[in-house]
Amino acid sequence: MRRLLTILLLVVFALLILVPLGGYFWLRTSLPLTSGTVRVAGISGPVEIVRDADGVPHIFATTDADAFYALGYVHAQDRLWQMEMNRRIGAGRLSEILGEATLSIDKFQRTMGYYRAAQADLEVIEPRSRQALEAYAAGVNQWLSEGHTLPPEFLLLGVRPEPWRPADSLVWQKMMSWDLGGNYELELLNQRLVQMLGPERAAQLLPDYPENAITILADVQLDDAGVARLLEIDRKLQQEFGRGGRESGSNNWVIAGSRTETGMPILADDPHLGASIPSIWYLAELQGDRLHAIGATFPGLPAIVIGHNARIAWGVTNVGPDVQDLYVERLNPANPNQYEVDGEWRDLTIVEEPIVVKGRDEPIRWAARSTRHGPLISDVSDTGQPVALQWTALQPGDTTIDAFMRLNYADDWEDFIDAMTKFVTPSQNFVYADVDGNIGYFAPGRIPIRVEGHDGRLPVPGWASEYEWQGFIPFDDLPRAFNPPEGYIATANNRVVGKEYPYLLSTDWAPPYRAERIVEMIEEMSSGARKISLDDVAAMQADWKSAQVRDLLSFLLTVPAKDARQQQALDLLKDFDGVMRMESAAVAIYQAWMLHLERALFEDDLRAGLFEEMSTRANPIFLVNVLNDPALAAVWCDNVLTVPVESCTDTAQVALDYALDDLSKRMGEDINRWRWDRIHITQYPHNPFSEVSYLKWIFHRAIPNGGDRYTVNVAPVKLSEPYVQTHTPGYRQIIDLSNMANSRFMITTGQSGNVLSRHYDDLIRRHRDVEYLPMLFGKENVRGETLWLLPR
Repeated sequence: MRRLLTILLLVVFALLILVPLGGYFWLRTSLPLTSGTVRVAGISGPVEIVRDADGVPHIFATTDADAFYALGYVHAQDRLWQMEMNRRIGAGRLSEILGEATLSIDKFQRTMGYYRAAQADLEVIEPRSRQALEAYAAGVNQWLSEGHTLPPEFLLLGVRPEPWRPADSLVWQKMMSWDLGGNYELELLNQRLVQMLGPERAAQLLPDYPENAITILADVQLDDAGVARLLEIDRKLQQEFGRGGRESGSNNWVIAGSRTETGMPILADDPHLGASIPSIWYLAELQGDRLHAIGATFPGLPAIVIGHNARIAWGVTNVGPDVQDLYVERLNPANPNQYEVDGEWRDLTIVEEPIVVKGRDEPIRWAARSTRHGPLISDVSDTGQPVALQWTALQPGDTTIDAFMRLNYADDWEDFIDAMTKFVTPSQNFVYADVDGNIGYFAPGRIPIRVEGHDGRLPVPGWASEYEWQGFIPFDDLPRAFNPPEGYIATANNRVVGKEYPYLLSTDWAPPYRAERIVEMIEEMSSGARKISLDDVAAMQADWKSAQVRDLLSFLLTVPAKDARQQQALDLLKDFDGVMRMESAAVAIYQAWMLHLERALFEDDLRAGLFEEMSTRANPIFLVNVLNDPALAAVWCDNVLTVPVESCTDTAQVALDYALDDLSKRMGEDINRWRWDRIHITQYPHNPFSEVSYLKWIFHRAIPNGGDRYTVNVAPVKLSEPYVQTHTPGYRQIIDLSNMANSRFMITTGQSGNVLSRHYDDLIRRHRDVEYLPMLFGKENVRGETLWLLPR
């Protein structure tokens, strides 16, 4: 019996240890082959792929087409699950693998028609771009055809990837346009605010809101619950799938040689998008027969999006133009598939979109309806009246991929401007530098011209033509600069042009704090005989000093302490210099106080659902205006739910108490032990397993951080999720035009999307600490493991 029990125990031990261990080693076969030789179909000559110590592939091919092919191959090796999710998000095919939970998103995406628009774009883009997309797809499909073990996500969800198609690449470009180029959700939020608060108070809550622009639809009421459901879909795309969001923005600047140590330009860029694991970005170098460029790519797309080639460098930030409008339509009561245009009925465009849902026997038959303006998004959630969305990214002729392809090949300013002619959406602040010492700026894209009296803030009537777009801003009138006398150009999603500019770009700009701080540092670092070095620019990208503090701290310090705890907090703030250090208790107090003060000012005026929406739009300019204008203070500082009339000082004192209670619950009662980085955590969610509790610990990553929404090294939090950072500088680059080999770059998490890879999360700490990888350029500068792709 003892012998039998011993044998049984050994068998159980073997099952418990050896089977999981065997499964682990089997799963590791999903990691990419990074050395050796692979015979492949679809290339014309040998391709050398050298991966450096950080997993960055440097691709050296005989032809440009082979270089794009190899990029598709390495993207599939490292980021296949991310690519699969990206194309499913864009095509509205999440429910096939995730079930009912994503059905509302799929309905919305099918109604928008992203994939149909991507397929149509394939017919109008330049042959070079189409050939690059086809070569890229061939590279992805080559890897798929080789029978590799798939990454764990495919196995856990039982998914087999379909062949990659060129439209799968372009649909992700559409989703990036959604992230950066729209304001439809702001129009819906404005409408809800106007219906609840009236035009005047809505204008105060969203500063620089012209009062005479709010009355366009004074006679129209949208169903608040239906609008809230549409906004909920948008929020779900943001929170669960990392798409869009108020915090999507960027910094970039370019400094002329007159201000630098090298005597040549330095170009810096750090786009801010949703934090995720793997990173949105993927680093790569591409060299073919004509092409030679390095920088950040999007997995799924065959181009260097941000970076440099042998002669020019470029970086981008979001302009944030208003390229979306909502139109309230009239449907025919006798035929709901017709809508009114200037007193006549027209047929809606209707496309049947079968939606496959995991767990259902039959697909859902979804009708994607649209008017002359665009998709009828009210079909997804009844808004009380039919509402259509007009958006430049869904209109025919989107040639943005051509712009990026031309950029990759550009030699000088003229070539750069030529590339901008093809750019449609999302409009970006491009900064430029070249090896001849020039610097420049351009804001390309199709930006609609609206009729006088319509500024795009609110939905307008769609049944008459009086609110139709009057074309687009002419290319020659778009904002630009070349070798400006200041010797630098800096952008941070702030207002692009002054009021003298004849066209409306946007009514929704980022606060000026980041831009002001960048300019301040450039001026300080290049004053007198001092010149700016690459390390100086790195220090700028790492900067945690908030210019917002100058506007608000002086008021906070006038608030009298009501007890010893408040006095201790105020004493810490007296010495606060505005630098959002990780180890600082003063930063934690300031941040918590600001959060609770913003909440106190308008939460009592808004219903809970609307407050949640507004909490993502909390604007520091609103706070500054209220604290400095007695008339506004009388309206907003009083809590309408209580009997006494509170002043701003009263409300700030109460908010301080709430803030200190909040911090005490999170970090204990001892204020001296508080630190900002104990509660301010950058989250890197995995899509979709951060939403699955028993898998989250495997795939999800997080790291304590400093900074805030208004620091150059941006680290925003939301009122609705206190102290959680969900957006980050996903990519940083510093390019030295005197010697490209001195350039630097970095992404957030790591090059690999495979949780079993050492490159899955090896860059998180280095990114947080603003370290860089060398931007190795050219075969002679690269060392590492080499994989050869050879023609069959």
